[in-house]
Amino acid sequence: MKHKAIAICGYIGSGKSTVGNILRNCGCEVIDCDKIARQVADMPSTVEAVRDLMGDGAVLNGKLNRSYIRSRIFDNNKLLSKYNKIFTAAIKQQLTIAVEESDAPMVFVEIPLINAFDYPWDEVWQVVSDAKLCVQRVTARDIVEADNVLAIMSKQSKPKRVTRTIVNNGTLQQLQKEVLLALNTVETKSPCCNVEK
Repeated sequence: MKHKAIAICGYIGSGKSTVGNILRNCGCEVIDCDKIARQVADMPSTVEAVRDLMGDGAVLNGKLNRSYIRSRIFDNNKLLSKYNKIFTAAIKQQLTIAVEESDAPMVFVEIPLINAFDYPWDEVWQVVSDAKLCVQRVTARDIVEADNVLAIMSKQSKPKRVTRTIVNNGTLQQLQKEVLLALNTVETKSPCCNVEK
């Protein structure tokens, strides 16, 4: 693999996207796996596979009927597993293409489900926050109930391997300092970011 690939993972509300934006502001290449997942969800092959799994109610006007799908998989782990498998292979394929086509020697990837598929990560950065803070952020951002956020967190697994932990319990300025410190310790002969050593 010609690029150094670094995963940015963490529970919902931990601050993965904020860390990604800090890196982008430094000039780093950051790929958003959620964006790739949305693109995969719009592929006709994905839509038909979900229809085959859940029936016609899972598709509305040629697109995935997300509210129907959520109602079906929320308390059905077996169905959720089958649903996720439809996406994982396609997401991994699109991610691999995006990393390999990048002009940067080091690529960061925001990925919410780090264990969804195997990938040759050079490093894994886990963003962590107190559960109470995660819930506060998500309820304010998405206008959802705290119980819903906790239910999502309970279904998210910890990464199998972590090379760096970034704590996000303070201010944005404190998080920026921690991210820049982490960035300065990454070993690369061709720095990808405009960050002062």
